[in-house]
Amino acid sequence: MVKKGLLILIIAVLVAGGAFAQSNTITVDVGPYIVGLALVNMTSTLTSMIENVGSIDLNGFSIAGQYERQIFRQFSVAARGVYGKYTVGINFIDEETGIRALANTGLVSWAAEGHARFYPLGDTFFLDGMLGFSQLSADLSGRFIVDVGSVSIDKPALVSESSNYLKFGGKLGWRISFGRNGGFTFEPAIGYYAGIPLGDALGKKISASLTQQTGGQVPIDEEFDLLEKYIFVGGPRVTLSFGYRF
Repeated sequence: MVKKGLLILIIAVLVAGGAFAQSNTITVDVGPYIVGLALVNMTSTLTSMIENVGSIDLNGFSIAGQYERQIFRQFSVAARGVYGKYTVGINFIDEETGIRALANTGLVSWAAEGHARFYPLGDTFFLDGMLGFSQLSADLSGRFIVDVGSVSIDKPALVSESSNYLKFGGKLGWRISFGRNGGFTFEPAIGYYAGIPLGDALGKKISASLTQQTGGQVPIDEEFDLLEKYIFVGGPRVTLSFGYRF
């Protein structure tokens, strides 16, 4: 009797789940690209936050795609991929040591994310939790100059490094469909992500490699840590997704 009751319960759950598992949504998110454009105009603010940096020039783009599967009326899961490519120019000046660094860096970031969404009202408004994996790689080239008293050193350097991160965070947003049973969908959302390096962070690896190549301390890990925490891995997130729900 107990087995029959359990079987009926399982069947009921599967039927209920199937009744609400008719919705799929595929979207492309242009929010990261728009935020990237805004960051280009914020480089003076970033520069003022870091000691010894003369200037930071940031350019590039980022885009994301997502597939969402509605399991129940109030719950869905989604898989999301993100790709970004940027160029960063840093003019580093340390007046105490006499070290100057003129570096151009090509940065590539990508992430694979798993999302769980809760729709409290069963329709538009949602709360989104994310757990994912991200990789950030850099190809840096530049000149590193030491000019203290009678000592004058001018060395070129070339560095290629990458670091992996565990990332997590949350968002709140709205899923707006313009068809009766789905159709064209627009999803605006805002949130915040954070990342934990799996090993040494990218800035630390680059500083160690530059120090080895030039023979002098080139402490630019702070600059890259800031970019990691607030732009490429973590930081505020804005979603402006367009797609189709079916």
